[in-house]
Amino acid sequence: MTSTKSIRANQLLCALSLALANGSGWCQTGSAPSPEVSPQAPSAQAPAAKQVPKPSGAALPEVDPDAHFTGKMGGTFGKDVTQILPQYKRVAVPGFRVAFVTKDSASAQVRASGGFFGTKDKSGASVTVNAALAGVDGVAMQVVVDQAYANFLEQLKLAGREVVPLEELKEFFSGLQVTPSSAQNPFTKEVGNQTLQILSPTGMPLWFIHLESGWSDRGGFDLGNWRRYGEYTKKLNAIVVVPLIVVNFVSMTSSGNQSGMVSSEATAAAIPGMAVRTFSSLYASGSEEGGVQMKKGITSKVEFGSLQEIAKQDNQVAKGIFDALGAFAGLANAGGAKRSTASYVMQASEPQYQVAAQDVLARSTGAFARLFQKYPAK
Repeated sequence: MTSTKSIRANQLLCALSLALANGSGWCQTGSAPSPEVSPQAPSAQAPAAKQVPKPSGAALPEVDPDAHFTGKMGGTFGKDVTQILPQYKRVAVPGFRVAFVTKDSASAQVRASGGFFGTKDKSGASVTVNAALAGVDGVAMQVVVDQAYANFLEQLKLAGREVVPLEELKEFFSGLQVTPSSAQNPFTKEVGNQTLQILSPTGMPLWFIHLESGWSDRGGFDLGNWRRYGEYTKKLNAIVVVPLIVVNFVSMTSSGNQSGMVSSEATAAAIPGMAVRTFSSLYASGSEEGGVQMKKGITSKVEFGSLQEIAKQDNQVAKGIFDALGAFAGLANAGGAKRSTASYVMQASEPQYQVAAQDVLARSTGAFARLFQKYPAK
Protein backbone atom coordinates (compact mmCIF):
# COMPACT_ATOMS: atom_id res chain seq x y z
CA MET A 1 0.00 0.00 0.00
CA THR A 2 2.86 2.40 0.78
CA SER A 3 4.26 1.89 -2.72
CA THR A 4 0.86 2.57 -4.31
CA LYS A 5 0.37 5.78 -2.33
CA SER A 6 3.86 6.95 -3.28
CA ILE A 7 3.19 6.41 -6.97
CA ARG A 8 -0.13 8.26 -6.78
CA ALA A 9 1.52 11.13 -4.94
CA ASN A 10 4.21 11.33 -7.60
CA GLN A 11 1.52 11.33 -10.29
CA LEU A 12 -0.33 14.19 -8.62
CA LEU A 13 2.83 16.28 -8.14
CA CYS A 14 3.79 15.68 -11.73
CA ALA A 15 0.37 16.71 -12.99
CA LEU A 16 0.27 19.85 -10.84
CA SER A 17 3.71 20.92 -12.01
CA LEU A 18 2.53 20.54 -15.59
CA ALA A 19 -0.56 22.60 -14.84
CA LEU A 20 1.49 25.41 -13.29
CA ALA A 21 3.87 25.41 -16.24
CA ASN A 22 1.72 25.57 -19.36
CA GLY A 23 -0.88 22.85 -19.23
CA SER A 24 1.00 20.47 -21.50
CA GLY A 25 3.64 17.82 -21.30
CA TRP A 26 4.23 14.19 -20.43
CA CYS A 27 4.29 12.43 -17.12
CA GLN A 28 6.19 9.22 -16.48
CA THR A 29 4.78 7.08 -13.69
CA GLY A 30 6.08 4.20 -11.63
CA SER A 31 9.74 3.38 -11.08
CA ALA A 32 12.39 4.62 -13.49
CA PRO A 33 12.62 2.38 -16.57
CA SER A 34 15.67 0.34 -17.36
CA PRO A 35 17.98 1.71 -20.07
CA GLU A 36 16.91 0.89 -23.61
CA VAL A 37 18.16 -2.51 -24.65
CA SER A 38 19.55 -2.62 -28.17
CA PRO A 39 20.18 -5.71 -30.26
CA GLN A 40 23.49 -7.27 -29.33
CA ALA A 41 26.26 -5.74 -31.40
CA PRO A 42 28.43 -8.17 -33.39
CA SER A 43 31.82 -8.88 -31.94
CA ALA A 44 34.85 -7.46 -33.68
CA GLN A 45 36.53 -10.84 -33.31
CA ALA A 46 34.76 -13.79 -34.89
CA PRO A 47 33.39 -16.03 -32.13
CA ALA A 48 33.22 -19.78 -32.36
CA ALA A 49 30.60 -21.11 -34.75
CA LYS A 50 27.18 -21.62 -33.18
CA GLN A 51 24.98 -24.54 -34.01
CA VAL A 52 21.23 -24.77 -34.21
CA PRO A 53 19.34 -28.02 -33.65
CA LYS A 54 18.37 -29.21 -37.13
CA PRO A 55 14.71 -29.79 -37.91
CA SER A 56 13.56 -33.33 -38.58
CA GLY A 57 14.16 -33.30 -42.33
CA ALA A 58 13.43 -30.71 -45.00
CA ALA A 59 9.88 -31.90 -45.56
CA LEU A 60 7.25 -30.19 -47.66
CA PRO A 61 4.42 -28.82 -45.47
CA GLU A 62 0.85 -29.86 -46.17
CA VAL A 63 -0.32 -26.51 -47.52
CA ASP A 64 -1.78 -25.18 -50.73
CA PRO A 65 0.98 -22.93 -52.15
CA ASP A 66 -1.55 -20.86 -54.10
CA ALA A 67 -3.03 -19.77 -50.76
CA HIS A 68 0.33 -18.29 -49.75
CA PHE A 69 1.98 -17.05 -52.96
CA THR A 70 1.09 -15.20 -56.13
CA GLY A 71 3.23 -14.00 -59.02
CA LYS A 72 3.25 -12.52 -62.48
CA MET A 73 5.79 -12.24 -65.25
CA GLY A 74 6.66 -8.80 -66.60
CA GLY A 75 4.54 -6.72 -68.93
CA THR A 76 0.99 -5.43 -68.85
CA PHE A 77 -0.41 -8.84 -69.75
CA GLY A 78 2.27 -10.92 -68.04
CA LYS A 79 1.59 -14.60 -67.52
CA ASP A 80 0.93 -16.07 -64.11
CA VAL A 81 4.09 -17.77 -62.82
CA THR A 82 2.17 -21.03 -62.57
CA GLN A 83 2.08 -21.06 -66.38
CA ILE A 84 5.88 -20.78 -66.50
CA LEU A 85 6.73 -23.33 -63.79
CA PRO A 86 6.31 -26.38 -66.07
CA GLN A 87 8.78 -25.07 -68.68
CA TYR A 88 11.97 -26.29 -66.99
CA LYS A 89 12.80 -29.11 -64.63
CA ARG A 90 15.96 -27.39 -63.40
CA VAL A 91 15.83 -24.66 -60.75
CA ALA A 92 18.69 -22.27 -59.98
CA VAL A 93 18.97 -20.32 -56.71
CA PRO A 94 21.76 -17.75 -57.28
CA GLY A 95 20.58 -15.62 -54.36
CA PHE A 96 18.98 -16.31 -50.99
CA ARG A 97 18.49 -13.31 -48.72
CA VAL A 98 17.14 -13.55 -45.17
CA ALA A 99 16.32 -10.32 -43.31
CA PHE A 100 16.01 -10.58 -39.53
CA VAL A 101 13.96 -7.85 -37.86
CA THR A 102 15.80 -6.49 -34.80
CA LYS A 103 13.56 -3.49 -34.11
CA ASP A 104 9.92 -2.82 -34.96
CA SER A 105 7.27 -0.28 -34.05
CA ALA A 106 3.62 0.53 -34.63
CA SER A 107 1.61 3.71 -34.20
CA ALA A 108 -2.04 4.63 -34.25
CA GLN A 109 -3.94 7.88 -34.03
CA VAL A 110 -7.40 9.38 -34.13
CA ARG A 111 -7.80 12.51 -36.20
CA ALA A 112 -9.30 15.25 -34.01
CA SER A 113 -12.92 16.23 -34.49
CA GLY A 114 -15.69 17.60 -32.27
CA GLY A 115 -15.22 17.72 -28.53
CA PHE A 116 -16.90 21.09 -27.80
CA PHE A 117 -19.65 22.08 -25.36
CA GLY A 118 -19.96 18.76 -23.61
CA THR A 119 -19.87 16.58 -26.71
CA LYS A 120 -18.15 13.20 -26.69
CA ASP A 121 -14.34 13.27 -26.49
CA LYS A 122 -13.17 12.66 -30.05
CA SER A 123 -9.70 14.14 -29.69
CA GLY A 124 -6.60 13.28 -31.68
CA ALA A 125 -5.51 10.36 -29.48
CA SER A 126 -2.20 8.72 -30.39
CA VAL A 127 -0.20 5.69 -29.27
CA THR A 128 3.22 4.27 -30.21
CA VAL A 129 4.65 0.85 -29.36
CA ASN A 130 8.34 -0.02 -29.89
CA ALA A 131 9.99 -3.45 -29.66
CA ALA A 132 13.64 -4.51 -29.87
CA LEU A 133 15.34 -7.91 -30.03
CA ALA A 134 18.12 -8.74 -27.56
CA GLY A 135 20.26 -11.80 -26.94
CA VAL A 136 20.87 -12.86 -30.56
CA ASP A 137 23.85 -11.90 -32.71
CA GLY A 138 24.77 -12.17 -36.38
CA VAL A 139 26.71 -15.39 -35.93
CA ALA A 140 23.60 -17.16 -34.63
CA MET A 141 21.57 -15.71 -37.50
CA GLN A 142 24.13 -16.92 -40.03
CA VAL A 143 23.73 -20.50 -38.82
CA VAL A 144 19.96 -20.18 -39.35
CA VAL A 145 20.43 -18.82 -42.87
CA ASP A 146 22.83 -21.61 -43.87
CA GLN A 147 20.42 -24.28 -42.64
CA ALA A 148 17.40 -22.58 -44.26
CA TYR A 149 19.19 -22.45 -47.62
CA ALA A 150 20.19 -26.12 -47.41
CA ASN A 151 16.60 -27.01 -46.49
CA PHE A 152 15.20 -25.05 -49.42
CA LEU A 153 17.40 -26.88 -51.93
CA GLU A 154 16.27 -30.22 -50.47
CA GLN A 155 12.64 -29.09 -50.59
CA LEU A 156 12.98 -28.26 -54.29
CA LYS A 157 14.34 -31.77 -54.88
CA LEU A 158 11.43 -33.25 -52.92
CA ALA A 159 9.17 -31.21 -55.19
CA GLY A 160 10.57 -33.15 -58.15
CA ARG A 161 13.03 -30.57 -59.45
CA GLU A 162 16.71 -30.72 -60.29
CA VAL A 163 18.72 -28.02 -58.47
CA VAL A 164 21.53 -26.26 -60.36
CA PRO A 165 24.73 -26.84 -58.32
CA LEU A 166 26.56 -23.88 -56.80
CA GLU A 167 29.59 -24.53 -59.03
CA GLU A 168 27.58 -23.56 -62.10
CA LEU A 169 26.74 -20.19 -60.54
CA LYS A 170 30.26 -19.01 -59.72
CA GLU A 171 30.71 -17.33 -63.09
CA PHE A 172 27.54 -15.34 -62.40
CA PHE A 173 28.78 -14.35 -58.94
CA SER A 174 32.07 -13.03 -60.33
CA GLY A 175 30.35 -10.18 -62.19
CA LEU A 176 28.05 -8.93 -59.44
CA GLN A 177 28.06 -5.69 -57.47
CA VAL A 178 28.06 -7.21 -53.99
CA THR A 179 26.57 -5.74 -50.81
CA PRO A 180 29.08 -6.20 -47.93
CA SER A 181 27.67 -8.44 -45.21
CA SER A 182 29.05 -11.04 -42.82
CA ALA A 183 28.08 -12.89 -39.66
CA GLN A 184 30.26 -10.50 -37.66
CA ASN A 185 28.91 -7.40 -39.45
CA PRO A 186 25.53 -8.06 -41.12
CA PHE A 187 24.21 -5.58 -43.66
CA THR A 188 21.76 -3.39 -41.72
CA LYS A 189 18.87 -1.53 -43.31
CA GLU A 190 15.93 0.50 -42.01
CA VAL A 191 12.75 -0.29 -43.91
CA GLY A 192 9.65 1.58 -42.80
CA ASN A 193 9.34 1.12 -39.03
CA GLN A 194 11.71 -1.84 -38.98
CA THR A 195 15.46 -2.30 -38.59
CA LEU A 196 16.74 -5.36 -40.46
CA GLN A 197 19.96 -7.38 -40.52
CA ILE A 198 20.26 -9.12 -43.89
CA LEU A 199 22.46 -12.16 -44.57
CA SER A 200 23.05 -14.63 -47.37
CA PRO A 201 24.31 -18.23 -47.05
CA THR A 202 27.99 -18.82 -46.39
CA GLY A 203 29.83 -18.89 -49.73
CA MET A 204 27.10 -16.93 -51.57
CA PRO A 205 27.37 -13.14 -52.02
CA LEU A 206 24.59 -10.83 -50.90
CA TRP A 207 23.25 -8.92 -53.89
CA PHE A 208 20.22 -6.94 -55.01
CA ILE A 209 18.91 -5.33 -58.18
CA HIS A 210 17.80 -1.72 -58.56
CA LEU A 211 14.12 -2.68 -58.18
CA GLU A 212 14.94 -3.81 -54.63
CA SER A 213 16.49 -0.47 -53.62
CA GLY A 214 14.14 -0.18 -50.65
CA TRP A 215 15.78 -3.24 -49.10
CA SER A 216 19.36 -2.64 -50.15
CA ASP A 217 22.27 -0.31 -50.83
CA ARG A 218 21.45 -0.23 -54.57
CA GLY A 219 20.14 2.96 -56.12
CA GLY A 220 17.33 3.24 -58.62
CA PHE A 221 19.83 3.63 -61.46
CA ASP A 222 22.24 0.86 -60.41
CA LEU A 223 21.40 -1.44 -63.30
CA GLY A 224 24.54 -3.60 -63.28
CA ASN A 225 23.17 -6.54 -61.28
CA TRP A 226 19.85 -6.47 -63.13
CA ARG A 227 21.61 -6.66 -66.49
CA ARG A 228 23.90 -9.41 -65.24
CA TYR A 229 20.89 -11.31 -63.89
CA GLY A 230 18.95 -11.00 -67.14
CA GLU A 231 21.94 -11.99 -69.25
CA TYR A 232 22.83 -15.01 -67.17
CA THR A 233 19.33 -16.43 -66.68
CA LYS A 234 19.18 -17.02 -70.43
CA LYS A 235 22.22 -19.33 -70.19
CA LEU A 236 21.09 -21.56 -67.35
CA ASN A 237 18.27 -23.50 -69.03
CA ALA A 238 16.45 -23.33 -65.72
CA ILE A 239 13.88 -21.46 -63.68
CA VAL A 240 15.78 -18.88 -61.59
CA VAL A 241 14.52 -17.76 -58.18
CA VAL A 242 16.13 -15.32 -55.73
CA PRO A 243 14.12 -15.27 -52.47
CA LEU A 244 14.08 -12.38 -50.00
CA ILE A 245 12.53 -13.48 -46.70
CA VAL A 246 11.81 -11.30 -43.66
CA VAL A 247 11.80 -13.05 -40.27
CA ASN A 248 10.18 -11.09 -37.45
CA PHE A 249 10.27 -11.87 -33.74
CA VAL A 250 7.08 -9.92 -33.04
CA SER A 251 3.79 -9.04 -34.71
CA MET A 252 2.73 -5.40 -34.46
CA THR A 253 -0.96 -4.49 -34.48
CA SER A 254 -2.47 -1.05 -34.89
CA SER A 255 -5.91 0.51 -35.17
CA GLY A 256 -4.40 2.76 -37.83
CA ASN A 257 -5.26 6.35 -38.67
CA GLN A 258 -8.96 6.84 -37.97
CA SER A 259 -11.35 9.74 -37.97
CA GLY A 260 -12.61 11.03 -34.64
CA MET A 261 -16.11 10.68 -36.07
CA VAL A 262 -15.89 6.89 -35.83
CA SER A 263 -13.51 6.30 -32.93
CA SER A 264 -12.07 8.03 -29.88
CA GLU A 265 -9.42 5.42 -29.02
CA ALA A 266 -6.08 4.62 -30.67
CA THR A 267 -4.61 1.18 -29.99
CA ALA A 268 -1.34 -0.56 -30.88
CA ALA A 269 0.33 -3.68 -29.49
CA ALA A 270 3.37 -5.92 -29.84
CA ILE A 271 2.60 -9.66 -29.88
CA PRO A 272 5.61 -12.00 -29.46
CA GLY A 273 6.06 -14.87 -31.90
CA MET A 274 8.19 -15.78 -34.91
CA ALA A 275 6.59 -15.01 -38.26
CA VAL A 276 7.30 -14.59 -41.96
CA ARG A 277 4.84 -12.21 -43.60
CA THR A 278 7.13 -10.82 -46.30
CA PHE A 279 8.56 -13.30 -48.79
CA SER A 280 9.30 -12.14 -52.32
CA SER A 281 11.45 -13.59 -55.07
CA LEU A 282 12.86 -12.51 -58.38
CA TYR A 283 11.72 -15.05 -60.94
CA ALA A 284 13.11 -15.70 -64.41
CA SER A 285 12.58 -18.34 -67.06
CA GLY A 286 14.62 -17.97 -70.23
CA SER A 287 13.99 -14.44 -71.53
CA GLU A 288 10.98 -13.83 -69.27
CA GLU A 289 11.31 -12.09 -65.90
CA GLY A 290 8.83 -11.51 -63.13
CA GLY A 291 8.33 -11.88 -59.41
CA VAL A 292 6.58 -13.86 -56.70
CA GLN A 293 5.14 -12.41 -53.47
CA MET A 294 3.70 -13.89 -50.31
CA LYS A 295 0.03 -13.05 -49.77
CA LYS A 296 -0.58 -15.04 -46.58
CA GLY A 297 1.98 -15.17 -43.79
CA ILE A 298 3.35 -18.17 -41.91
CA THR A 299 4.02 -18.37 -38.16
CA SER A 300 5.80 -20.65 -35.71
CA LYS A 301 4.52 -21.77 -32.31
CA VAL A 302 8.03 -22.30 -30.94
CA GLU A 303 8.64 -20.03 -27.92
CA PHE A 304 12.04 -18.36 -27.71
CA GLY A 305 11.95 -15.59 -25.10
CA SER A 306 9.90 -13.11 -23.11
CA LEU A 307 8.68 -9.67 -24.14
CA GLN A 308 9.41 -7.22 -21.32
CA GLU A 309 8.18 -3.65 -20.96
CA ILE A 310 11.13 -1.36 -20.19
CA ALA A 311 9.54 2.09 -20.45
CA LYS A 312 6.12 3.71 -20.67
CA GLN A 313 5.06 7.33 -20.87
CA ASP A 314 1.61 8.89 -21.07
CA ASN A 315 -0.28 12.06 -20.19
CA GLN A 316 -3.17 10.31 -18.47
CA VAL A 317 -2.84 12.06 -15.09
CA ALA A 318 -2.37 15.57 -16.46
CA LYS A 319 -5.18 15.07 -18.97
CA GLY A 320 -7.53 13.92 -16.19
CA ILE A 321 -6.93 17.06 -14.15
CA PHE A 322 -7.44 19.47 -17.05
CA ASP A 323 -10.49 17.56 -18.26
CA ALA A 324 -12.01 17.97 -14.79
CA LEU A 325 -11.19 21.68 -14.71
CA GLY A 326 -12.60 22.13 -18.22
CA ALA A 327 -15.84 20.47 -17.28
CA PHE A 328 -16.66 23.44 -15.03
CA ALA A 329 -16.45 25.71 -18.08
CA GLY A 330 -18.57 23.38 -20.21
CA LEU A 331 -15.60 22.20 -22.26
CA ALA A 332 -14.91 18.59 -23.17
CA ASN A 333 -11.37 17.32 -23.67
CA ALA A 334 -9.74 20.34 -22.04
CA GLY A 335 -6.73 18.16 -21.28
CA GLY A 336 -6.00 17.63 -24.97
CA ALA A 337 -5.28 14.45 -26.84
CA LYS A 338 -4.50 11.17 -25.14
CA ARG A 339 -0.89 10.22 -25.85
CA SER A 340 1.19 7.22 -24.85
CA THR A 341 4.45 5.51 -25.82
CA ALA A 342 5.57 2.06 -24.64
CA SER A 343 8.89 0.34 -25.28
CA TYR A 344 9.51 -3.41 -25.04
CA VAL A 345 12.49 -5.71 -25.39
CA MET A 346 12.30 -9.32 -26.50
CA GLN A 347 14.89 -11.03 -24.29
CA ALA A 348 15.54 -14.13 -26.39
CA SER A 349 17.18 -17.43 -25.65
CA GLU A 350 19.59 -17.62 -28.56
CA PRO A 351 19.32 -21.40 -29.13
CA GLN A 352 15.53 -21.26 -28.96
CA TYR A 353 15.46 -18.23 -31.25
CA GLN A 354 17.42 -20.28 -33.78
CA VAL A 355 14.96 -23.16 -33.49
CA ALA A 356 11.94 -20.87 -33.92
CA ALA A 357 13.49 -18.97 -36.86
CA GLN A 358 14.48 -22.22 -38.54
CA ASP A 359 10.98 -23.60 -38.02
CA VAL A 360 9.21 -20.63 -39.62
CA LEU A 361 11.74 -20.49 -42.48
CA ALA A 362 11.35 -24.19 -43.24
CA ARG A 363 7.57 -23.79 -43.33
CA SER A 364 7.85 -20.74 -45.60
CA THR A 365 10.37 -22.11 -48.11
CA GLY A 366 8.48 -25.42 -48.07
CA ALA A 367 5.25 -23.67 -49.05
CA PHE A 368 7.14 -21.92 -51.85
CA ALA A 369 8.66 -25.22 -53.04
CA ARG A 370 5.16 -26.68 -53.14
CA LEU A 371 4.49 -24.44 -56.16
CA PHE A 372 7.11 -26.41 -58.10
CA GLN A 373 5.43 -29.66 -57.11
CA LYS A 374 1.88 -28.50 -57.83
CA TYR A 375 2.88 -27.32 -61.31
CA PRO A 376 5.44 -29.99 -62.33
CA ALA A 377 7.85 -29.80 -65.25
CA LYS A 378 6.53 -31.28 -68.49
